[in-house]
Amino acid sequence: MTFDFTAEQKLLISTAKNVAALPQKAADAVLVIEERASANPAEAARFGFEGVGGRSNATAAMLPGLEGSESALASIPEDNRILARLIAAAVALGVGRAAINHAVAAMKKLEVKPGPETTVPHWALADGATDVQAARLLTYSAAQSFDRGEQTTDLIARALEFASHAAQRAVDAAIRVEGTAGYTRNGLLERLSRDARTLQVILR
Repeated sequence: MTFDFTAEQKLLISTAKNVAALPQKAADAVLVIEERASANPAEAARFGFEGVGGRSNATAAMLPGLEGSESALASIPEDNRILARLIAAAVALGVGRAAINHAVAAMKKLEVKPGPETTVPHWALADGATDVQAARLLTYSAAQSFDRGEQTTDLIARALEFASHAAQRAVDAAIRVEGTAGYTRNGLLERLSRDARTLQVILR
């Protein structure tokens, strides 16, 4: 089993924001949704859930964040809810990536260097990034199994569970790195924290 991206998948990643329709292969769809979610989780969730049949009320229910998205998800046909869970896991990966990237940028701006003398808990960020990467591998494995037509109900459920909690841990780590200044009302980390919590309870 390999997790290396094909040339086509690399192209999808580079053009994810311009993809007009959700790709047919689950693994490709996960790539696109994760990439879009790293910039805008709510928009990526709306795009992904609409792509699996949840068009009604999706736009209204998922702005400005993911709160209240359960009502939009209710319109997804039962047959598509397994794929919807995979989409939610991909959104969680994007949330985790966004939090890690934000914290790393803050550390660079403050010229924080890892070491025993620093007061910034950079090890928490390293743990958060590791969790997100592990969740990514689990989610991609689930997507590949789905594309092969295997029984993936439990695997995708585990991927969503792990990815949503990994996203929350990444956001918590980013907040620890930035301190209270990074958790301002309507700031990026506050929005990511709300989105990560929402992803832990939807589609159960």
